[in-house]
Amino acid sequence: MLIYKRLLYSIIFLSLSLGQENNTENRYSRSVVNMDELLKMEESLVLNLENFTAVLSQKAEIIRWGIHQMEEMHHKLQTGSSEFCSSPFISYSLIRHMQADWLMWQEYLERPMGLEQLAFVSTNSTKPQEHDFFDAADGITRMQGTYQLLAGDIASGLLDGVQYNSSLAAVDCLKLARDLMEQSYLTSAEEWILAGIKVYDRPGVQREMHLLRGPNRAELYRTLGQVRMEQKNYEGALEAYQHDKQIFQEYYNLEREVLTSPETKPITSEQDAEDEVFVRAQLPLCCSGRCEVPRELRKLYCVYNHVTAPFLQLAPIKTEILSIDPFVVLLHDMISPNETALIRSSSKKSLLASAVYSVATKSLKVASSRFSKSVWWDNNFNEATQKISERLQKATGLDMNYTEPFQVINYGLGGFFEMHMDLKLSRKELSKGKPDRMATTIFYLSDVLQGGATFFPRLNLTVFPKFGSALFWYNFDSSGEQEIRTIHTGCPVIAGSKWVVSKWIEDVGQEFRRPCINSNSSTKDILSIETLII
Repeated sequence: MLIYKRLLYSIIFLSLSLGQENNTENRYSRSVVNMDELLKMEESLVLNLENFTAVLSQKAEIIRWGIHQMEEMHHKLQTGSSEFCSSPFISYSLIRHMQADWLMWQEYLERPMGLEQLAFVSTNSTKPQEHDFFDAADGITRMQGTYQLLAGDIASGLLDGVQYNSSLAAVDCLKLARDLMEQSYLTSAEEWILAGIKVYDRPGVQREMHLLRGPNRAELYRTLGQVRMEQKNYEGALEAYQHDKQIFQEYYNLEREVLTSPETKPITSEQDAEDEVFVRAQLPLCCSGRCEVPRELRKLYCVYNHVTAPFLQLAPIKTEILSIDPFVVLLHDMISPNETALIRSSSKKSLLASAVYSVATKSLKVASSRFSKSVWWDNNFNEATQKISERLQKATGLDMNYTEPFQVINYGLGGFFEMHMDLKLSRKELSKGKPDRMATTIFYLSDVLQGGATFFPRLNLTVFPKFGSALFWYNFDSSGEQEIRTIHTGCPVIAGSKWVVSKWIEDVGQEFRRPCINSNSSTKDILSIETLII
């Protein structure tokens, strides 16, 4: 039976891998580990641009030499005697020069330069695409809404009270605002345009970059006027249009339209509020760890687990009880730095955008509900996965032969996992004896600078990533019923790289280690980790 089960998992794992291979998009924003690839790509593109400037410089040098030669000849002709100017040699040479040399110069000036360098840029298919920008924009706005950040603060590098030595440019703010406008998130779009204007006026901004890639002041105020027009805030639009002489005529036309329009009421606060909550209501403030901890969770404690395996008598596992009902614990020192490094290095090149199975199309597709990249590994994939499987069995008292493969996950810009239950099956399917995820373990392979907490809204419990620890909870209660209170979310990452490994333990196969119990059942023979609190 066990051999058959492992074979079945191999088939499932292969189908997941093949399904993800069809997704050839890099989805750079969904994983922080791809940023070094972009930096290497930037280096090669900069070197290519330097080669391009060398080609242009060589052309400019030849042109300067030609100018110098022609200036010398012109000077001789102007200062020479009449005999010199009437010389047949000079006349012939001047006519030939004016007829042939200038045709040569025309051809030389029209000759395309740097074709090899241009081809390098145009054929680089691994550069981020438009969907990568949309991913990045979603990550920023999700972070902003969840942690209630101001656009101006984000643009200046202030994230949830922490000031970073970096910021956004005016073009970044404008691009994000236009993306929000296309989605009809008008209030937030206006906020980002105003942030862009503030950045544009910031001392020390390189005006040359604005000339090269934009935006100019007129473009910023024109967009501000447009978004206010869509909000029916005509007075605000007029105020925006008058800031720059380039768009004064548009201001004049708008003013005439407003004065002759029978309906010029601005959008109401109720309508505005509907737009304002576009992401702010998605995830609660508790993702920042600022929500009130329930009274029953304040009295919990830490213990050394030495009861779920004989070996633990010698090396007990530090266990932090986070919730008794439902049972949630944080296991400390569950994975070593060397094991972490092996898993991360083995997974980096294999990470693909996290996908979900679509019943409609019967295929895997990139999930908007999970902003990350992931890969699946079997228990025996390498030495690290083998060791943490053995360690998890000792820590929980559960049989690791009845589990799903490991899922290694890295979260990107604003990376998150929306509210969900880990259970997969309906009650009807469970009654047929199909295995389901009885318990969940999340190994934290990194600390996270800001954000990235695991939050249980029905418990008001927020757990921040701690390198080397493992968060464990049951998805079924002790009587075998689905435990709805373990619904949870992966909060957006603000800064840093969040690496986790998920491990789901199945109910089928654990009957003697964690049997269903009721009020009349004896608990003395339970072998699982709950013996710590019984």
